[in-house]
Amino acid sequence: MKNGLTKEEVLRRVSANAGMEAAYQGMPGKWQERFLNFCTGKGGLPITYDPFFKKIFDPEIHPERLSRLLSLVLGKELKVHRALPNEGTRILDEGSLVIMDIVVEMGDGSIADVEIQKIPYLFPGERAACYSADLLMRQYLRVKGERGKKFSYRDIKKVYTVVLLEKSSEDFRTVPEAWIHKSRQKSDTGIELELLQEYVFIALDMFRKVSDNKRTGSELEAWMQMLSSSKPAVHAQIADKSLIFKGIYDEIEAFRQDIGGVLNMFSDALRILDRNTVQLMIDEMKEELEGTKEELEGTREELEGAKEELEGTKEELEEAKGKVEELAGQIGEQADQIKRQFSEMEEQAKALEEKQDELEKKDNRIKELEKMLKALEEN
Repeated sequence: MKNGLTKEEVLRRVSANAGMEAAYQGMPGKWQERFLNFCTGKGGLPITYDPFFKKIFDPEIHPERLSRLLSLVLGKELKVHRALPNEGTRILDEGSLVIMDIVVEMGDGSIADVEIQKIPYLFPGERAACYSADLLMRQYLRVKGERGKKFSYRDIKKVYTVVLLEKSSEDFRTVPEAWIHKSRQKSDTGIELELLQEYVFIALDMFRKVSDNKRTGSELEAWMQMLSSSKPAVHAQIADKSLIFKGIYDEIEAFRQDIGGVLNMFSDALRILDRNTVQLMIDEMKEELEGTKEELEGTREELEGAKEELEGTKEELEEAKGKVEELAGQIGEQADQIKRQFSEMEEQAKALEEKQDELEKKDNRIKELEKMLKALEEN
């Protein structure tokens, strides 16, 4: 390691600046330890946190890094031409913006959005589709504005949505042997149409499982090792594989000396993580409320059904009441006959009770005999 700072030296520099001291004390103990480990060379840079990822892959400063990574991921040679604003179309219904991580335009005019997510719940397929649609619409508006009457839909180039997941959701765990998933729209008949939108989901946690105890093979796997590991030894090993990796390694090592810059980026990473965690809690509560709403709606429908059933019963009772009144006159005439029949029924009931007692006795006897038979069979 090029950095020789000790923990005491780092803490001394931090305490000498009131702002740095406040930022350090505002971090949880686990984050303080990670900060100190990085500055002293014991730990690596957590590249999968947003501020660090954007520092390493800043398309304005290091376009060759993102160019190489995207070329390997997408399986075609691509070169980053320029960075685009990461704020997309305003969603009128919500009054908010689609805000992406890194958006770049390639030399061939195609556009790529590179997202890195630590919480899988926050980036489902539906969100990826919305981001892709936003990229396509932004390109359409820009190209149409530039070309005017000469505009053709064939001027629109592909848009790529690349999502790096530090922790993958259950959807990805259904295919445990795979860590990179590529998707594009296609026809069920095999006809080839240029539908422009492609997606790549990279599950870094699944890559770690697949690559455990295995030597890094391809260059793409080396990139995944760099992204999925924060161990300095891993980054040092990868540094020998290419000039790009060597440049990243040297930049990380030099960054250890910038105590204030490192502290600010750790604070930013923690703030973004907290914000995303709060958003996750809000989304979960929304889902729970939606579930409760559906349950209440189901209960309301059941009550409506019960109400209709009671109305039907009421009508039947009214009809029965009319019949009862109609038969009331006949009841007096039949009263004597009913009394006689009742007496006969009482006698029959008594006879039935006697038969029931006799049957119960026989049943009890049968049970005793069955027990005796079972005991004989066991002996």
